[in-house]
Amino acid sequence: MTKGQDKINLAIYKKYVATGKEKNKIIDSCSADYTSKNREVLLSAYNAYASLDNFRKEAQRCRMYTFGNQWGDYIRHPVTGKKITEENYIKSQGKVPLKNNLIRGLVRSVLGQFATTQTESICVARDRDEQKLGEMMSAAIQTNYQRNKLWELDRRALEVFLITGTTFFKTTYGWRDSMDLMDVWTDLINYNRIFFDPNMEDVRHWDCSLIGEIHDIALNDLISNFSDGSRYKAKYLRELYKTTDTELLTQNLNTLTDERLKNMDFFIPSDMSRCRVIEVWQKETKERLRVHDTLTGEWYKIEINDESRIIEENNRRLTEQLSFGIQENNLKLIKYEWFIDRYWYYRFLSPFGDVLKEGETPYWHKSHPYTFKIYPFFDSEVHSFVGDAIDQNRYINRLITMQDFIMGAAAKGVLMFPENCKPDSMSMEEIAEEWVSYNGIIYYKPLPGVPPPQQIIANTTQTGAFEMLRLQMELYKDVTGVYGALQGQQPQSGTPAALYNQQTQNSATNLVDVLESFRQLREDRDTKIMKLQQQYYTDIRYLNIVGSTYSHEAKIFNPEKVRNIDFDLSICESVATPAYRITQNELLLRLLEMGQINVEMLLENGSFPFADKLLQSIRDFKTQVQQQQNELKRTVADEQKDQNLPPQTLQQLNNITHFNPAENQ
Repeated sequence: MTKGQDKINLAIYKKYVATGKEKNKIIDSCSADYTSKNREVLLSAYNAYASLDNFRKEAQRCRMYTFGNQWGDYIRHPVTGKKITEENYIKSQGKVPLKNNLIRGLVRSVLGQFATTQTESICVARDRDEQKLGEMMSAAIQTNYQRNKLWELDRRALEVFLITGTTFFKTTYGWRDSMDLMDVWTDLINYNRIFFDPNMEDVRHWDCSLIGEIHDIALNDLISNFSDGSRYKAKYLRELYKTTDTELLTQNLNTLTDERLKNMDFFIPSDMSRCRVIEVWQKETKERLRVHDTLTGEWYKIEINDESRIIEENNRRLTEQLSFGIQENNLKLIKYEWFIDRYWYYRFLSPFGDVLKEGETPYWHKSHPYTFKIYPFFDSEVHSFVGDAIDQNRYINRLITMQDFIMGAAAKGVLMFPENCKPDSMSMEEIAEEWVSYNGIIYYKPLPGVPPPQQIIANTTQTGAFEMLRLQMELYKDVTGVYGALQGQQPQSGTPAALYNQQTQNSATNLVDVLESFRQLREDRDTKIMKLQQQYYTDIRYLNIVGSTYSHEAKIFNPEKVRNIDFDLSICESVATPAYRITQNELLLRLLEMGQINVEMLLENGSFPFADKLLQSIRDFKTQVQQQQNELKRTVADEQKDQNLPPQTLQQLNNITHFNPAENQ
C-alpha cells in the first residue's frame, strides 16, 4: 500500500467518522507507524501463504488421484516438447485412458474403520472432590457435538487428513445466523485458505507464532460483522470495498467445482462480487508487569502505565495495616516485576492493510481459535497417507493400459487365404462372409505345396503383464497396509477364519498411528470447546442428550460450579453404542426384578427412549399424592380440634395419610 493510499484511507475516515473519541481513535490508527506495522503483518502473512505453495500443489495432486483423475499429471510431448496431460497424450494416440481408482477404496476403508470405533470426550476434574462436575462438563461437550454435527465433520476432516496430511479446525463463540443461536461453534477450514508459521519444527506445533486464513465474504456480511454498531464505520467499510462489483454475482455460474480454490491469489478474490478479508493471529511481545496480590493470592498482569496505581494501593495498604499494628514482615502488599509478555494478537485486514478489527485474544485459553495437525511432521515436511499409494496406483493403471494397447494391436482372428486356392465361382467378399457365417461352406481347389486357409489369433497372455499386475496389487496392499479383510472383501475359498481375522487385525494395527494422530487433534480441539464453554456459558441450562448415560444432575449445567475448575480432557471409546445400551438395560431390568432398585433408578440410569417422559410422569404423580396427603392431614387436624376424636380414630386416619402407592406395588 502506497503513501497515497494511506492518505486516501485517512480521508475516508475523516469523512465518515463522527467527532469525539471514536473519530480520534480511528484517525490515530491511520498514523504512519501504525500503518507500517499493519503492512509488516500483512507481508508476514503473505510470505507464510506463499511458502505453502508446494504443499497446496501436492495436496491438489493427491486430491486429483483420490477422486478419479488418474491421468492428470503433466508430461513433455516426445515430439512437440509441449506440456500435456497424460490423459490427452493417450487420447492423441487413438486410445482410451483406462482408470482403476484403488485410492478411493483405500480412503473409504479407513473412514469406515474410524466410524465403527465410536469415541467421545470425557472430562475429569483434577480435584477428586469435584468429580461430579467432570460428568457435567462431559455432558456439555456431548451436547456441543450434537449441535455442531461434529461426528459428520470429523469424518470429513479425517478424509482431508488422509489426502493432504493436514486438518484445520476453528473454534469460536458467537451468533450463528443459520442456527439462530449463540453458542460455541466449530468449523473445518479449507487448506487452500490457511497459512501458518513456516519456521515450525515441533511435532506438537507449540512453536507456532503465526496463523490465519483468507475470507471471501459478501459486502453485506462484511458490514454486519465489522461495523461494531457504528453507522459511520459501516459507511467507511462500504467506501473501502467500493470496487466490489455485485453485478458479477450472476456471471459466476459454475458451482461444485474447485476452480475458486485452485491457484487462489492472496490479495484478489477469484469472485469479484466478494470482499477479501485476511485474518491474522500473531504472537507479539510487550513490556508488562507481572503482579502477585499477597492479600487475595491472585496472579495477573497489567500494563506498564498502571504501575502508579499499584504504588498508590500499596501506600494505602501500608498506612491502613500499620495502623492496626501489623508487623512489617506480615504486611499484605502487592508485589510486581517487569517482564516481556508473549501474547496472541488478532487482526482482520483488507488487502491494502486496513484494519477492520483487532485486539488481544479474548479467550481464556490465551491462544488462537485454530486447532491443526500436520502428519507426519518430519523435518518440517508433510507426507500424506494417500501420497504413498499414488505411484502404485499409477503403475497398475499403466499395466492395464499397456495390456489394452497390446490386445488392440494384436491379430484377432485374421484369415490367411492363399490366392491360388480362390474358387472361380466366389469373390473374396463372399468368402469372408461365408467364413464367419454359421455352417458356412467354401469350395476351393487345394494345390500341392500350398497351405490351406487358416485363421491367426495372437496369444497376448505371454507378455507378462498379468503377472506384473498381480504383483503390483500385492505390493499395493503392503505399501498401504490395508488388506482386503479390512475392506470387507470375501476371502478366497479355503482361507482359515483365524487367518482372515489376523489380516483384519494387522490392517487395523497399520492404521493406529494415523488414527491416533487424528485423535490427538480432536482432543486438542475439544479442549478449546470446553474452555470456551467455561468462559461464555453464563446461564443454567438443561443438556438433554438422546441416548446418554449421564445422570439427571449432570444434565443440568451450572456455569458457576465449573467456571474455575481445572479439567483434564481425554477421548476414549464411547459407551453410547447400541450394544452397550442393550447390555446396560438388561442388567438394570434384572436388578429391578430382584428388588435391588426401583423404577426411578431404572429410568435414571437406563437408556430408554421414553425414560425422561415416564420419569417426569412418576414424579408428577408422587407430587400430586403428596399434596393430597398434606390436605388430608390438615383436614384431620381441624376435625380433631372441633370434635376431640378418640385416639384410635386418629391413628387410623394417620395410617391413611401415610399411604404410598409405590410401596403398595
